[in-house]
Amino acid sequence: MATCTFDQLLFALRVSVEAANEALRRRRLAHYAAGDAGGDALHVDVPRDAGADAPLESVVLPLRWFRDPRMPQVTELSVAFDCRLRYERGSDGVTALVVDLHPAPPRRWRRRPLHRLRIGYRAADAWQPSVSLDGRPVAVPSQEAG
Repeated sequence: MATCTFDQLLFALRVSVEAANEALRRRRLAHYAAGDAGGDALHVDVPRDAGADAPLESVVLPLRWFRDPRMPQVTELSVAFDCRLRYERGSDGVTALVVDLHPAPPRRWRRRPLHRLRIGYRAADAWQPSVSLDGRPVAVPSQEAG
């Protein structure tokens, strides 16, 4: 994708981070359903006391003891890139902001300047986008997930 509208880009990033969280949740539930590491165990020989010639005692540790019981989650997604911005009228007559990621054309005298666009999403902000253009914050209207 080298050219898309700004709204499409915001939507695609939000859907991607939500899909990543869902994939992590499904994978963790599949691990639990498989029986926590399938009954595999770590066998270790541990000395019975602090002496140098102490006899060793075999200890069996289930691998599930080493698994973190918490559910992993994506808490932040941030992308930054150089692009050109322009307004383009669609076939329905609505003007949309277009993000162009194509490389610069060889004509130097008519080249539009590149802008640094940063888009971030945080779970703590209910996945609302945080956008900055050339280091300056940009206000983005609140969007409903859907």
